[in-house]
Amino acid sequence: MRQLKFAMHQLNYTTGDFRGNFEKSRDSIFSAKDADIHVLVECAVANYAAGDYLLEADYQEAVIHWLDQYRILSGQYGLTIVVGSPLRGKTQGRKMCNGLVVFRNGRDVHSYMKTHLPNYDVFDDVRWFESRLDQTGTDAEANVLMFDGPVGKATIGFCICEDIWFDDVTDELRQKGAEIIVSINSSPFAIAKGNFRRNIFAKRVAETGVPLIYVNQVGGNDELVWDGCSATIDPDGTISEMEPGKEGVEVVALIDRDGRGFRNEASKSPVELTDEQERYLIVGLGLRDYIEKNDFEDVVLGLSGGADSLLVAALACDVFGPTRVNAALMPSPYTSSGSSSRANDFAIGVGAGFNARTLPITKEYEASKAKFRDVYGRDMSGLADENLQAQIRGNTLSAISNDHGRRAILGTSNKSEILMGYGTLYGDMRAAFNPLKDLYKAIDVFPILEMRYKQAIDPDPLFARIWFQAFDKPLEHYNEGAIASMRQTMEAPPSAELRPDQRDTDSLPPYPRLDAVLWEMEDAKERHTDAEIAAKLGEPLEFIQMIRRQVRRSEFKRFQSPPGPKVHRKSPTTKDRRFPLTGRFR
Repeated sequence: MRQLKFAMHQLNYTTGDFRGNFEKSRDSIFSAKDADIHVLVECAVANYAAGDYLLEADYQEAVIHWLDQYRILSGQYGLTIVVGSPLRGKTQGRKMCNGLVVFRNGRDVHSYMKTHLPNYDVFDDVRWFESRLDQTGTDAEANVLMFDGPVGKATIGFCICEDIWFDDVTDELRQKGAEIIVSINSSPFAIAKGNFRRNIFAKRVAETGVPLIYVNQVGGNDELVWDGCSATIDPDGTISEMEPGKEGVEVVALIDRDGRGFRNEASKSPVELTDEQERYLIVGLGLRDYIEKNDFEDVVLGLSGGADSLLVAALACDVFGPTRVNAALMPSPYTSSGSSSRANDFAIGVGAGFNARTLPITKEYEASKAKFRDVYGRDMSGLADENLQAQIRGNTLSAISNDHGRRAILGTSNKSEILMGYGTLYGDMRAAFNPLKDLYKAIDVFPILEMRYKQAIDPDPLFARIWFQAFDKPLEHYNEGAIASMRQTMEAPPSAELRPDQRDTDSLPPYPRLDAVLWEMEDAKERHTDAEIAAKLGEPLEFIQMIRRQVRRSEFKRFQSPPGPKVHRKSPTTKDRRFPLTGRFR
């Protein structure tokens, strides 16, 4: 019998924190000392989300220095460590290779450079890295490692992330005798990507006939979020997968009992969350890590009594706890009493309550209008009047943030509004981070609110457990007032309340109808013409074209909007959306 124990280290790294990342890896390795091989993720040393840091000479020198610390660690404690890191490329210029090194007992015993460099969606690998195919000599080959373990020998092949999406690298490794293939990854989350990945894994193991070990990053960095879900997959389809969002290590034993190949005799099916639970988890991870990694102490948001701000408040409390959440209720002359009471009831009823202060804006609003009237001899236009209220609220939140020093403003604009430009620059679009940036109003916001409402009255123990593992804290308890306010908010017609009896439908189509069109335009990846979208949805072509014009016209607003976590296949982030700000193609 042969047996090999792999430690899958599903960790959350921070760009540029070389010492902290190394210590995190070291501690995780020490917690699984009985493993034969420790596998860390793609670009663990530098962090895959390092962007153009990867082109800077000083950053590259730091990468090389800290990569060597893993070699020293392996020598000090007699370990075998597989670590992803940029490596020197053949050009010796600005670019490096996205590679991995296997250190054993203080020696470099194997290395590999990534073959396929993704250059689509949020990926820009060709900007930062050279491919294995650009190399010469042994660096140009996908070689295998002959590993002599404590319980028998094994031939192991390695690849990196995108390489597993194609069959050429794994086929090359199989031809060279690989009995196990290890893939290290930094594969960000997107809706439906989990099942797509599993189908790819099933193809690769069916083609090669050998088990696959897939180790993926977890956590958030800027607008990208990694769900983890590291796994082992056997050729017969048996899968053992780590939970989404969970940072930690799991040791899996691959065993060959009869000479017919290695297998993982333990299995753990993928966690099946609902779409709404999954999106809440992912947005929570992105929010937590943006705030924590940028050293903010707490957060503040404008709480209006509407669905968007209530969802952001609920999420922030679940992520950070109510003591780190602050809200400003900023009623104007047009704010309804129902909105204010819903906001107050929710703030009081989440956990032990979060800090919500009422700061009316009526005096500033009336004074600004009077000043305009004195100077120009007339009242400002209706749009300017509405934007003024949003900008006063933005100023108020900025003052609260600046007065504290390390208090981040959270945005509350959803994806539907952002795509249509239905928001005020330097007003309600002013924030350090917007958790809702990639969440449609009808497709996401209301269903997620409904999910959180149901969780409050009839908890799902699976979701509660997954949340606790990811955040090391439970979901917050709601009292009857908070539950009632959430229900009332979901039933209230959406309104910005910037003029008497205003409804969002005064400016936008009903959200279910709008979101259906926006989804076809955005998440179908521009594959369809307006005429095809109209035919598919049974909508007038003029209606589709009107929406398209509005989306294109507001590109400059999106460019200046705060960052937010990518959730859908195409997000309104600068990483994922690269249209010109100046253009007349309508």
